[in-house]
Amino acid sequence: MYRDQNGAIQQVMGERKVPVEFRGTMKCFAAKQNTRLAAPKDITLKGTTREENMPSSLGRIQLRWPRVVETLFGRTPTKAMADAARAASRYIKKPGWPTEIRRLDLDFNVVFMDAELSSAEIPGNLVSNCHPGWMTAPANIYIVAQRAAAGCGGSQVRKSEADARLAEVLIHEIGHAVEAALLAGSFGGERFRAEGFATWFEANASDESSVIRRGKIRNEHFATAKAYLRGKSGMPPFDGSAGGYATRSLLFHAIVKAKGVRGLMRVYETLREERLTFYPAVKKTLGWSQEKLEERALKLLR
Repeated sequence: MYRDQNGAIQQVMGERKVPVEFRGTMKCFAAKQNTRLAAPKDITLKGTTREENMPSSLGRIQLRWPRVVETLFGRTPTKAMADAARAASRYIKKPGWPTEIRRLDLDFNVVFMDAELSSAEIPGNLVSNCHPGWMTAPANIYIVAQRAAAGCGGSQVRKSEADARLAEVLIHEIGHAVEAALLAGSFGGERFRAEGFATWFEANASDESSVIRRGKIRNEHFATAKAYLRGKSGMPPFDGSAGGYATRSLLFHAIVKAKGVRGLMRVYETLREERLTFYPAVKKTLGWSQEKLEERALKLLR
């Protein structure tokens, strides 16, 4: 891959296909790596870039971004990341969380990217979809700035609104890192569980943010789930949509409403120690079948 005369990233098969004048910007990748997400430190950023190595209440944060993304928000990426980390930290210090999570100390590697993504460094499905952020364990976070600021449409929004949206996305991705820590390395497998947990975490931890109105995210998630479920019978299969995320988060709200955060943590202890999937872990820990849990979840919308 290389940058052309307009600064755009181009990908070709082989060094000889790169024009001589652009070989100074060239990076080479094995073909098999094109299906894998590069580490945050290896993501190519366009134009002038900045880096920060900052402490936080969740651990060290190594942050990179191109200066162009600063024009989208009212706050710098540094301040946005600090606020999101502080909000998440305040939430996991509330009663019910296990000691190892309350004392979470991770090395976060975070990159803010311009919307022009390279398929040489990022899998094609992530380039083409509209997700504003991703996380890979233990704590690598990728943010597509334009998507975080304005969603899929890319329409211009007030910077205060863009800041709130960015905080929401960052807290969601931190939620993934929290769940990965809870599962001690066995993070993969059930996408509906991972996205449900992160969406539930986002709804609660966002109440601790300085730029998000208390209760706003929870109300939005419940409204999204209600609209998504209209005309459907029961809880449909997880489809990766915003409605799917919001609906699966209801499972976690239902457990916490009945058993508190401590009850949810008991489910995660069972998940981790007995290597069960989510519904069997709930059954073993709480005695609830999948049908009973989903029924309790859907009742929250009535």
